[in-house]
Amino acid sequence: MQRYRYTSMLRKALLVDIEAARELMVEIGLEEGFTSDNTILISQFVDQLLNKLEEININD
Repeated sequence: MQRYRYTSMLRKALLVDIEAARELMVEIGLEEGFTSDNTILISQFVDQLLNKLEEININD
């Protein structure tokens, strides 16, 4: 039960972080271009968060 609560909270936190980073990525992309270094860096960070979320979902 405790593990479920932990993974549920982690999943929710990741979803919040993913959405915030995604919004920032779009904002920076519109300002600097979607191929700018900053946009790509944020995109890679979003990818890492999504990979972590997928890992949690697979192991749950």
